[in-house]
Amino acid sequence: MTMEIMELSNLLLKEYTRILKTGEFYDIEVLVGEKANTKIFRLHSFVLKVCSPYFRDAFSNKKIKVENNIIKFNKPNISVKVFEILIKYIYSGKLELANNDVKTNIALLIAADELCLKELCSYIEDFLLINKESLKSNFVFVSHITNRFDQFTKLSQFCKDAFQEDPSVVLRADDFVTLNQERLFEYLTKDNYSLRQIEVWDKLIEWAIATSDDELPSDVSKWTEDNIKAFGTLIQRFIPIIDFQKMSRLDFMQKVNKFRRIFDNEHFIDIIEYFVCTDFSQLVDDAQLVDDIDSKIIDLRGASFIADRIKITKQQGRGITYHFNLLVRGSRDGFSKDTFHNLCDNKGPTVTIARVKSSNEILGGFNPCNWYSVSGFGDFISTKESFIFSLYNNNLENSIFSKVVDIEHAIYNSSGYGPCFGSGKSDLDLFSCNKKGRCVKTSYEKAIRRSEKYFEIIDYEVFQIIYNCIR
Repeated sequence: MTMEIMELSNLLLKEYTRILKTGEFYDIEVLVGEKANTKIFRLHSFVLKVCSPYFRDAFSNKKIKVENNIIKFNKPNISVKVFEILIKYIYSGKLELANNDVKTNIALLIAADELCLKELCSYIEDFLLINKESLKSNFVFVSHITNRFDQFTKLSQFCKDAFQEDPSVVLRADDFVTLNQERLFEYLTKDNYSLRQIEVWDKLIEWAIATSDDELPSDVSKWTEDNIKAFGTLIQRFIPIIDFQKMSRLDFMQKVNKFRRIFDNEHFIDIIEYFVCTDFSQLVDDAQLVDDIDSKIIDLRGASFIADRIKITKQQGRGITYHFNLLVRGSRDGFSKDTFHNLCDNKGPTVTIARVKSSNEILGGFNPCNWYSVSGFGDFISTKESFIFSLYNNNLENSIFSKVVDIEHAIYNSSGYGPCFGSGKSDLDLFSCNKKGRCVKTSYEKAIRRSEKYFEIIDYEVFQIIYNCIR
């Protein structure tokens, strides 16, 4: 486009913007919104018909209302705020989304779809997907919209992928409290979330406060007997599906015991007897092997699976829990070998995990020794306690656990490589070549990947493993 054409185009858009502001030459009045929040927009049917197939069809209807040569048109289902943004876009080509919240931009998407502005719909979807964390914070709302409007395929796929990656995305969302009781109960009975049972209890309290119409104070310590009774009524059907015995004794006594009156007496006595009779210095169940994990790749169940394998491999007794301390995350810190060594060398036992692009594969390995930097040809570490693994989308049933068999070549340390397990082409080699990895069975019991071709890594994380002994 030449400079002259660009200047003329800009001039035309400026004129369109001017007549939008002044209402000059208008031939249509659009009443937007409903009840107290309404506004009349004085617009130009020609502009609307050129830009929107919806208006083109609507204005061709012979039954359309006309008074004094002015078309009278109502759009009660679009808010004033949303319509203003869309009309500004139609007249000026300018669209500002960055200052809007997720709900406003999704309302824009729905309205743009109704007005048949296809290119705009695609643009808004792409913009929303830039900030996936914001979508996850509003996951209940976003998934509800994608269920109603299946034409928003990009958002729909995001919701499917996010839920498949971690079903707890529902309870972790800021708007989970908007779930009605039936949907929340249905979700919790599926038992496919990664939250600990005490976290589920905390979430139920949060949900009850939000749905109690201000009957329950936000500060639980200030609840009266009437408040506790009202809480019990709200969550009564949820009590049987919570496994209180998977809570720590401390969590139960501090957070649940005060609500004993809402429990069936026999049920509560059974729980108390369990905590009284169990020797907790000698027992930690699978759900409590890991206290928590700050990961974008695996959930608490996946972390517990890894911790259990560490316990078996190192032949550690009961009474040990594992803390996963995040050292590096590729998407946050970068994928360079220098970054890996700067943040992970000499940190003791570590677990490395990586998500493979265009698949649901999660690959990783446990190094019971230090990572360190060696120039030249590098250095192998001898250990019989290392292992590598594959988790398919955090599904433990399809997991692969592979112990080291060539213990002299268990771990490879080199300043020119990232995390590397095994000799030769390596059983697990992560980003020695840009953000690519490779798995070729050499030093470990099983191959953790069918293909020996290079794969691309979406993200990787390394966790320092800290052992805690319960007394």
